[in-house]
Amino acid sequence: MSSNRRKREDTAEGCRVLANDDRKRAALISNDQMRAILECSARVWSERANLLGRLEASLDARSARNASAFAELNVNADLR
Repeated sequence: MSSNRRKREDTAEGCRVLANDDRKRAALISNDQMRAILECSARVWSERANLLGRLEASLDARSARNASAFAELNVNADLR
């Protein structure tokens, strides 16, 4: 359910990339405060990725069920 028009932070994969970027940046920073902020940001992006991933999977499953139900309706209509 990916779209080229959505922002990176609006997809599970994009959030995973942002989390990974923050983790890499945190590893390179010697300032404890900034490292803590980036590590926290990485955790938040990871949680958002998990949430969006579950949402995307749910929407994909619902779409597949609807397509199947629609195909069944068409078959039943053809049998009349």
